[in-house]
Amino acid sequence: MKKSFLKVFGFSFLNAGIMLVLALYWLSLPRTFGDEAFFIKWTSLIKKTLLGKDEKPDPETILYVDISGSKSLIEKPDPFYEEITGFQNAVISDRKQLASFLKNIREYGSNIPIVILDLTFESSSPDDSLLQAEIDQFPFPILSAQKLLDNGQLAPSVFQMPTGVASYLSTDNQFMKYPLFLNDTIPSLPLVAVSMSHEKNYDKRWIGPIIDKRLSLTNPIIDFKIRPFDLNVGSELKTNSYHIRSLGTLLFEWEFWEEEDIKTLLKNKTIILGDYKSDIHQTVFGKLPGSIIVHNAYLTLLNDESLVRFWWIALLFALFFWMSWRIYQQEKRREHSKWWSRSQTAVGKIIADSIDDTFFLAAGTILSYFIFNIHINILILLIYLKIVTFFLKRFIFKPLPPEKQE
Repeated sequence: MKKSFLKVFGFSFLNAGIMLVLALYWLSLPRTFGDEAFFIKWTSLIKKTLLGKDEKPDPETILYVDISGSKSLIEKPDPFYEEITGFQNAVISDRKQLASFLKNIREYGSNIPIVILDLTFESSSPDDSLLQAEIDQFPFPILSAQKLLDNGQLAPSVFQMPTGVASYLSTDNQFMKYPLFLNDTIPSLPLVAVSMSHEKNYDKRWIGPIIDKRLSLTNPIIDFKIRPFDLNVGSELKTNSYHIRSLGTLLFEWEFWEEEDIKTLLKNKTIILGDYKSDIHQTVFGKLPGSIIVHNAYLTLLNDESLVRFWWIALLFALFFWMSWRIYQQEKRREHSKWWSRSQTAVGKIIADSIDDTFFLAAGTILSYFIFNIHINILILLIYLKIVTFFLKRFIFKPLPPEKQE
């Protein structure tokens, strides 16, 4: 009896450890799969809509600023002759308007945690000195985006300021995960932003990203706190929502606003500037500007939702241990579910054998998300369990030959 107990305990403990390592490895991959995206979407909707567990930042603490209407033309070298010919132009952000905006924040802003410029500054312009001067004397944390080139190098930036990479990988053109590091060592824009606004130190080690001396997931699935229906665009008016304001409109209005009104608008604001019209990406909740995706990733890191916690690991290990114990005992007794006995085909029996495991894994990821705000990928775990079940059936508890059963 004791020997039998030790066998099943040892198997369950070892198999649970393998499943835990597999789950963590799968979470570290930059992409998810289509069926998992569907599951992630609907568990998120159930939690946020039906159960009402949808924590969002106060709209009065956020200022989204759209620079899509604040662009300027500059001459660029001809790609063939590699010199200015007067016939090639590039569209860039208006540096003069950006400088004016930062000047207003410097003069009238207060208690601003961070200003995120979700913009890359690869091309120079005659007004660069104006913007650099404002950056140099800016009293609040500020950073901009930097582009990662195909060769793995960072595109040059014409301004001296902190930067982070605003890049991610998608599945079926749907945004799901945001990498904390690109090419293993280059920090992403949300990671640099949260380190500047809340003094969270970060590092990349062999085991994974370390944030404030705590292990983090490498490519966390972002919990979208701000989704398309939360946004006020243009002249729309929605209660308790987030308004996207035009940079040019703000600068025009501030010319005749009272100083106290400008101070009230800017007070305690996290400010995110970007192109909210052209830089659009598909997510499981619909289309969102890239700058708001960056903000959602920033909020995930700010709330420590990417951290690997002891009780989360304990929950997963307990689930995997119990499932391993259950599979071992079922194969030892040669038990099958009632669905298996009703199936008439081999494929049907395989599916029937998977129903229970799928249900328990789904329940596990729902618990993981509801309690710790972390989704786990169940497809690879289900495939692994089927391989283990086959191994137990074929080699450990294989049926006796007919002559030995008599």
